[in-house]
Amino acid sequence: MIAAIAPLVFSLLLAACGGESKPVDQTPPVDLVNTFIGSGGTYWNFGSVFPGASRPFGMAKPGPDTCPSFDPCFEFHHFSGYHYDDDQIHGFSQVHISGTGGVDYGALLFMPTLGFDDKKTSEANYLSMFQKENEKASPGYYSVLLDDNNIQVELTASDHCAYQRYSFPAGAVDGFVIVNLSHALITCSVSEAHLDVDAAAREISGSLLYDGSLTGRSGGFRLFFSAVFNKPVEHWTVWRDGELLTDQVSAEGTDLGVAVAVDTAEPVEAQIGLSYVDLAGARKNRQAELAGKDFDSVRAEARRAWEDKLALVSIEGGTKDERVKFYSALYHAMLHPTHFSDTDGRYTGLDKQVHTVSDFLYYTDFSMWDTYRNLHSLFDLIIPDRQRDMLVSLVKMAEQGGSLPKWPAGTSYTGCMVGTPADVIISESYQKGITYFDVQTAYTKMYEHASGPVLQAGRGGIEYYLTLGYVPADKVGGSVSKTQEFCIADAAIGALAELLGKTQDAADFEARSKNYKNHWDPNTQFMRGKNEDGSWVESDEDFEPLDWGAEYYTEGDAWQYLWLAPHDPQGLVELFGSADAMGDKLEEFFSTPEPDTGGIPPEYVPPRYYWQGNEPDIHAAYLFNEVGRPDRTQHWVRNILETRYHAQAAGIPGNDDLGTMSSWYVFSSSGFYPIAGQTRYYIGSPLFTKTTYQLGNGAALVVRAQGADAENKYIQSARLNGKPLDVPWFYHQDIKDGAVLELKMGPQPSDWGK
Repeated sequence: MIAAIAPLVFSLLLAACGGESKPVDQTPPVDLVNTFIGSGGTYWNFGSVFPGASRPFGMAKPGPDTCPSFDPCFEFHHFSGYHYDDDQIHGFSQVHISGTGGVDYGALLFMPTLGFDDKKTSEANYLSMFQKENEKASPGYYSVLLDDNNIQVELTASDHCAYQRYSFPAGAVDGFVIVNLSHALITCSVSEAHLDVDAAAREISGSLLYDGSLTGRSGGFRLFFSAVFNKPVEHWTVWRDGELLTDQVSAEGTDLGVAVAVDTAEPVEAQIGLSYVDLAGARKNRQAELAGKDFDSVRAEARRAWEDKLALVSIEGGTKDERVKFYSALYHAMLHPTHFSDTDGRYTGLDKQVHTVSDFLYYTDFSMWDTYRNLHSLFDLIIPDRQRDMLVSLVKMAEQGGSLPKWPAGTSYTGCMVGTPADVIISESYQKGITYFDVQTAYTKMYEHASGPVLQAGRGGIEYYLTLGYVPADKVGGSVSKTQEFCIADAAIGALAELLGKTQDAADFEARSKNYKNHWDPNTQFMRGKNEDGSWVESDEDFEPLDWGAEYYTEGDAWQYLWLAPHDPQGLVELFGSADAMGDKLEEFFSTPEPDTGGIPPEYVPPRYYWQGNEPDIHAAYLFNEVGRPDRTQHWVRNILETRYHAQAAGIPGNDDLGTMSSWYVFSSSGFYPIAGQTRYYIGSPLFTKTTYQLGNGAALVVRAQGADAENKYIQSARLNGKPLDVPWFYHQDIKDGAVLELKMGPQPSDWGK
């Protein structure tokens, strides 16, 4: 009775005090996730996310591979194999990658159909139309109705296994499940495949060698599978190169598949164990994770796995759309890196050899040029044990492959992008207390690629950087970007060296971290390409800071790379001559309209000023904190949150890059943002009245923002752990054992933080 009366009494007390009780959204976070956010958009505004089924960091990611019937299947819109606007499904492959800017994965296609003949050895003859209203997805689950044969397809997953269920229409006859080992996404390919049919065991098994735009750079990946059906396998037809091989039980080739006849009276289920080691591993994974389970129980397990992860950050307040965007972003942030070791601990390393782990989980698919800027900072906070395993994985890659990777995909060094971002990730984690890994080996590998060329990965142009203090544009492409990234990594190495007692190294790397200033031109006030002889690439009159095609920047222009010194913001202030001068330049960067596109749709032209959809400048709004204008940080962070992210398919402002854009939203909507490679966090403008981060050690970081809403975006005062906080930042040391950050919000800028 007391429990029943308490809410009424509380409401009466609020009314008596002039307050008003606001209903709290009781929707579970898992039900707020919209997995389609970021799966749409056009060209530079395409999020490229994967909308299929997955566990957190899961190896198995079954999902639809789609194309449009109304246009060519454009590569730039199908990095993950899916685009929200498409209306054709080619089938459902078992592994995918989310948010990249390169086409990869999308291997081992399954597709139910009615009838089979030699024409259906071609995808063009068994693909199906579908309607958006008949497509549904939630964390760990995906379903769609195939129009052409009225077949309902449902997908779920365990960590290493895909699980598919097909419900055929009543009275259907001549049902088949096509298994195409040669399926590949556009621009990708399968160069080898092997297939076996074991009718007594109801099993289709085999392997394939797949080359994607990333994984194919050093040999591709070999995927093994063991698929078991819940119905007898009595009739099947293998094909090779379009030729039907009736009743054959084994085959090899580059165009290879099998059509399995199925009883359509009840739903047909396929449990698909996967492994990147061998067939025995695929079978072990299937037996360990799916034996004795049905589709619905595995789906329920997947939901619970996501419930556990999404519960690590809780929010109160905000609008329904903001809560949807928040939990969708947190969900997308935990799709990668990919758990790559089998249930028995074996994995294939970057040396293409099989290794066995005992005290950690091995991960791959690290888009580190992107994710070092915020994603791993999020992991440091809420899943430090997982982050530790990721650090160990990076060190093992260095031991087994020769050097720390910069963008490992599957079993491949890709060499993609510039700099050595693993340095930043490893150092930041160690500084934040994740120290239980082989840090000495990690440091040795960092030192090696900071001291000269190394095999596989490393710093392109390092030999010039060491002698000149910068990378020359007439010798190396992307020279300005490389120098800046080297400096960020040098600062991180220096910080780690200091903690390891290597005082001379620490001093040397700290000094080197200022080398970005060698690209500063005081006349134009930009970082410019410089030749080996010290001259600028072009004259002041010919220099165009909006030239996105300039060869000395990587995916950006002079405006976007002007701010890339997150490790030394006060050094930037010194270059500008004063805080006011830098603040004015920042304001110009954010407020200047984009140049006329000459009739080209804006989404087909990369932004020239602030670009939230790419990584080099996504910290820039927080730099107002460094020049005494935290109110402008608050203004522009809110502007980005409100105008660049949306609760719809075209809701992420560019490729999510394995969770980087999503992590920006998670942090920024919470009211703070990490500095890559450092222990400091900038304060921004929270959307929610309360955000709670579980820190992985039993403690919590709570951000309370009194009055936060669309109007009240400016901080009036702040307290950290009960004490006044007068600067717009705090340090990891302040929060690592639990903390409360209290912010009082208002509709107008204040003098707080200046």
